[in-house]
Amino acid sequence: MEEKTKRIHKVEKFQIIKPVNNMTWEELGKMLRDVRYRFWRLANMAVCENYMRFYHWRTGKTDTNENYKVKTLNRILRKMLIEEKQADEKDLSRYSRDGAVSGYINGAFEKMKLSAIKSKSKWRDVVRGKSALPLFRKDLAIPINCSDHKPRLIEKTESGEFEVDLRICQKPYPRVLLSTAKISEGERSILERLVSNKTNSPQGWRHRFFEIKEKPKGKWYLHVSYDFPKAELLGLDSDIVVGVDLGWSVPLYAAINNGYARIGYKKMKPLGDRIKHLQKQIKGRRLSIQKAGAHDLAAPTSRSGHGRNRILKPIEKLENKIDNAYTTLNHQLSHCVIEFAKNHGAGRIQIENLKSLKDELSGTFIGQNWRYNQLQNYIKYKAEEAGIKVEEVNPFYTSRRCSECGYIHKEFDRVYRDKNSKNGKSAMFECPECSKKNKNYKSLNADYNAARNLATIGIAEKIRLQCKKQGIEYRELPKD
Repeated sequence: MEEKTKRIHKVEKFQIIKPVNNMTWEELGKMLRDVRYRFWRLANMAVCENYMRFYHWRTGKTDTNENYKVKTLNRILRKMLIEEKQADEKDLSRYSRDGAVSGYINGAFEKMKLSAIKSKSKWRDVVRGKSALPLFRKDLAIPINCSDHKPRLIEKTESGEFEVDLRICQKPYPRVLLSTAKISEGERSILERLVSNKTNSPQGWRHRFFEIKEKPKGKWYLHVSYDFPKAELLGLDSDIVVGVDLGWSVPLYAAINNGYARIGYKKMKPLGDRIKHLQKQIKGRRLSIQKAGAHDLAAPTSRSGHGRNRILKPIEKLENKIDNAYTTLNHQLSHCVIEFAKNHGAGRIQIENLKSLKDELSGTFIGQNWRYNQLQNYIKYKAEEAGIKVEEVNPFYTSRRCSECGYIHKEFDRVYRDKNSKNGKSAMFECPECSKKNKNYKSLNADYNAARNLATIGIAEKIRLQCKKQGIEYRELPKD
């Protein structure tokens, strides 16, 4: 039996600029709002029906726990809308043959939403009062199932624009134009690949679901859910390795093992400055909030409860802002690393195993309250999508080893760096052995030297042997 290829699932958002094929924005907007309202009612009917079915089954009032199919509820809703005089047969027939919304929406709802909330454990929690009934809001997104359609739904025009058929009704479907003026090269590449897969074949990039969502100010967006085969190392060489070091003077430093290419101070300084500015703001803001509430919380006559919650609420909001800012910056840092690796044909990235770096990280740039675990996780999943292997290596002495001759400069620790730093810049790495043998020896940027070591194949074994040669104790990685 042929082994299934692992697939990566992603979602990308594109703004809908305007309808085409002789439809006005007013007409399209009315269609979308009508569909959303009817789907909202259908979705909540399905939730309530599933809940009641489960309740009756558990109490012995029925001999089955089978749920009403959404198709049946769709037909019931059609009758309800006609009785309520919210629509007539002619209007509803534009959207569905015998229901209130399109079958493409029914299918998407059952697969994407209903199956996740109708489990027995979910309903048990509702019955026991541990969870609220999961009803949908009026502004919910409209899902469209497009996984089983052979003809592609996204088309590229002769002028290079992208148009999409919205299967929210019977034919003819409303066709819309997507905004591509301000999208990134990566987002454009996604559209190009989806268009090139004319039959929506599983061997290529294929769209699975669409979701149409209205944002403030009446703007509509198309969320495209797609998947693609896990990339193989096509054009990438596993012997070309990128080493990523958590830097002292910048957030991170990356180097390649087959040349002198790097991303470091010039590339990372702007991001590093933003991180320092953010951390300074966070520290000052948190201190200000805490001081503002210090008297109220500590006073003998003070009361806890709602007053205390009111005082602490700004801190909670601040924490959310901090998390969002750190997440954004870590996405930017990891993106730089992956693009650097792809541009140099590297099939492997070697990063430090953080388990043994608790003390060392406190002295690095990124160790200053940074989410370094999150950063490494982002590097891992983005590398997987690009078909690049990621390996964690023992970081022991990678910052003290000379990347040229392999000699370990044991004294080059944090204390040494701080003592020999000048004008706020980190101390340079100067190899005691190379400087003796070469009169024209030039010191290296310490972060670059560490990154080059991490880019070395079999670096842990090389350091272990060098430690033995120099009579230095080698530290193994801690066991899980």
